[in-house]
Parts: sequence; structure tokens; C-alpha cells
Amino acid sequence: MTVAEMVALLRRRGVPEEFYVTGGRLGFGECLGIEQDARGWLVYYSERGGKSPLARHATEDGAVQDMLARLGVMLKQAGLPPPA
Repeated sequence: MTVAEMVALLRRRGVPEEFYVTGGRLGFGECLGIEQDARGWLVYYSERGGKSPLARHATEDGAVQDMLARLGVMLKQAGLPPPA
């Protein structure tokens, strides 16, 4: 799955956009992020204007699957249904 496909899935499922960011951006609060850099794909936690790396993946699909799993945990903690 690509990041674009993941975003489309999250929107279809009604996942609030404050839970995730893409393209290396920082969120407005605490959220998960995903970006591609020279070393592969990074899944990170965005908070207080900074990024905390969580995992690095060689493939986009691997990073997306990791992010979806982590989002599922966050959504469950917030009392919301999982993204997939």
C-alpha cells in the first residue's frame, strides 16, 4: 500500500486528520507521521514541534503497514474504531 492509498483509506474510514501527518510535516498536536528520506521510510511521532523516530522501513508498504498498526492502537485508546 502507498501513502496516498493509506490517506484515502483513513479518509474513507473517517479517521480524524489530527491523528496523522504525511510528507514529513509536523502535526498540530501529538500524532503519527510518515515520510520518505534518503535512507528509506520513517514512521515517527510528532509532538511539541519535533519528531521522535519510531521505526525505519526499506519499503513504503512496510512503513504504511507499521503506521496503520500504530494508528489502530492510538484510535483504540481514544475510543475510536481502527483504520483497517
